Amino acid sequence: MVLPLEYTAFCLLHQEGYLRYTRERMQDAGMSRLVVEAVLGNLATLWPTVISSPRPAAVAWRLLDALISSALRAAVQPARPVDAVHRMLPPAQADAVILRCRLRLSDAQAAELMGVEAPAVASQLRMAQRALPGELTAAPPGRGAQPPAGRVRR
Repeated sequence: MVLPLEYTAFCLLHQEGYLRYTRERMQDAGMSRLVVEAVLGNLATLWPTVISSPRPAAVAWRLLDALISSALRAAVQPARPVDAVHRMLPPAQADAVILRCRLRLSDAQAAELMGVEAPAVASQLRMAQRALPGELTAAPPGRGAQPPAGRVRR
């Protein structure tokens, strides 16, 4: 099967960002890779619909979120807290926190992955900062130290 050039380019552009984001949410490198592979595989089967949508990256982001959420619900070992930011904030705010504060992406990079405009990412991050002041850059349990809480690079 020959995949469309646009699909291949989309995957090359987004795969690493999706993988980093998924690892941050799931805290499991192997499972994260499987989820991202499943997302990209599903996108291949839906590609004509995805590419004809106004924002293909937004379609892919929703699919990624759905598969991560499903995998987290199905996980047998909830011994350690995983994806706590998504339990405390609405999805778009939590995504902005992970992409900007933990993965240190710019607004433009985060927006590209999420399939939204950069001002939307900045707005979601500001709302999250108001909801959880001082807690957004704290490292999840078992992770290395992050910069002091409340500081966000722009």
